[in-house]
Amino acid sequence: MKQVTKVKEPSILIRPLGRFGGLDNLHLTLVVLVVILLALLLVVSYGKPILVTQSNNTTSNTSAVHTPQQIRALAERVLASYAGINSSLSLIPYISNISSMRVSYLNASGQWLVELTAKNFVNGVSFSLGFLINDSNTSKITPLLQSVLPDQISNNRVVSSGVVSLAGKYACANPKPTQVYWFVDPYAVGGVQSLLNASSIKDTYSSNVNLTLKIFVGTDTQRIGSQVGLFDALYLPKYAFCASQQSNFAGFAMALNDVYSGNYVPKSTLASIVNESGLNVTQINSCVNDSSSVINTQALLAQYYNITSTPVAVVDCHYLALPQTVREALCYANPSLC
Repeated sequence: MKQVTKVKEPSILIRPLGRFGGLDNLHLTLVVLVVILLALLLVVSYGKPILVTQSNNTTSNTSAVHTPQQIRALAERVLASYAGINSSLSLIPYISNISSMRVSYLNASGQWLVELTAKNFVNGVSFSLGFLINDSNTSKITPLLQSVLPDQISNNRVVSSGVVSLAGKYACANPKPTQVYWFVDPYAVGGVQSLLNASSIKDTYSSNVNLTLKIFVGTDTQRIGSQVGLFDALYLPKYAFCASQQSNFAGFAMALNDVYSGNYVPKSTLASIVNESGLNVTQINSCVNDSSSVINTQALLAQYYNITSTPVAVVDCHYLALPQTVREALCYANPSLC
């Protein structure tokens, strides 16, 4: 059964904000940031004239120390680094359209101007991003729209719309089927609803994609554990993982979404959902009882990929994506899928 539903609030490297992947509040934030940009533009407008030399990805300016290609590569790293900011700006790596990036050299100030667009997931509205990068000292970077810069620039890069390439990680040894590691703490905001996205990916790509659920016991499950005990809190992650091993995972995901309210889900409710969705009860019970060691192993995998919050997917062992952008990551990693 096909079910395509947007995730409520992705949280990876991203913090939950509102409905539909946490982008309602992003929209409000962008309004404020646009005001900041307008203010900056006014300052520039009344300042001294700036001589701009247009550059592209193949032509460098003879008076500049760096080439447009080098500046572009740095800008991709800057964009990826926003993932670590604890605010709506952490969505920037996944909504940026790097194919729109333009690089220009400002002769008068010895700076590079980097411009590109991004798109709001919810309403499809595009807006502008930009940086000024000092040519003689590229660690001096001035954001134009974002108003803040990440504390540390990572070696990760935004390589396509909604796709981050993880530095030091490489494509899976076996290219087919394409691997998708779906990291999720079900109690995290957007976690339960992301299971619908995961089941949709499974259904859409069938045997061409091997999607496996990886349980991440994060602060949200631990918070529930502080209320009811960690042993009981772990039933939801365990049932989600075990249900993902069966063919009617989509039925389980839909039934769970129907009853989930963001609070603790007792074992009895989960057992009822299993019966309702037509899963093999014997296999589920056996899996739940034996899943602790598997979940502990998955925690090590999350650590390897520096996963700190969820839901988030690692595609082809090398690319990071939100639930909403997994299809883009699949197309980037394996164009034959699209």
